Amino acid sequence: MFFYLLITFIILPIIEIAIFIQVGGFLGTFNTILLIFLTAAVGVYFVRQQGFRTFQKIGAELQSHQIPVQGMFDGLVILISGILLVTPGFLTDIIGFLGLIPQTRIFLLAIIKNLFLQRYSNIHKQYKKDTNDTIDGDYIEIEEDNEKK
Repeated sequence: MFFYLLITFIILPIIEIAIFIQVGGFLGTFNTILLIFLTAAVGVYFVRQQGFRTFQKIGAELQSHQIPVQGMFDGLVILISGILLVTPGFLTDIIGFLGLIPQTRIFLLAIIKNLFLQRYSNIHKQYKKDTNDTIDGDYIEIEEDNEKK
């Protein structure tokens, strides 16, 4: 967990600052700031559009009594993509725009599903292995006459 926090709050901003410096040297300060606001505005438009579409898809699946796994995952990825697109930075914008591509979401769902199954299938194997172990314990015999009184 510490590793993920380190990447999120220290390494990612350093990378974003370095990219800002490079792009600012190439395009100029004003154009770089304008590009940051432009990517945020375009990102908000696409997130809103795909969010409504995903919400309608989830509603249709629920009305037909299906579990909307793909739709819920799409909604989560679209939400995270929206947060990344509003965050100033070019790397976060690239990751955010990748989350808005439906094929990328399908690919991400397959990866997360495989990781989830690998993690929890190992736990079930471990529990199955331990079921044949003997458990020591004390017991007291209760006679039938004592139970009726």
